[in-house]
Amino acid sequence: MSATERLVNRIRAEYSSMPGLKLTRHQACRLWAVDEASCQAAFEILIAEGFLHRTGTDKYVALPRPGGEAAGVGEVDGPAGATVRCPHCRKLNVLERHPSDAHGRTGLSFRCVGCQRVVSVATLSA
Repeated sequence: MSATERLVNRIRAEYSSMPGLKLTRHQACRLWAVDEASCQAAFEILIAEGFLHRTGTDKYVALPRPGGEAAGVGEVDGPAGATVRCPHCRKLNVLERHPSDAHGRTGLSFRCVGCQRVVSVATLSA
């Protein structure tokens, strides 16, 4: 197992054991005593697999699933009425399906009851 794989597993375990954990890359480097490049590589892997999300304030948070564990973005793309936690403030919300726009696209999003931000599945996967 490579050093990056070990770091990815360690980060996944920390986020799973501490729901609501929000860290900047600098904080994560200090917490896990690794250099910026190693930390960035691990975060990129976890974002690509849908475990972590980078917020607009450059903090990394675990994406939630109804069972309470971090989830992949694909699991968020469920039926309207499904519940999901806001990646910004971790409040539980209900997803809404919006009607097609002028280009025929449909959207799946929610307005967080806690922080009032509108979060879409496209935003979560970015």
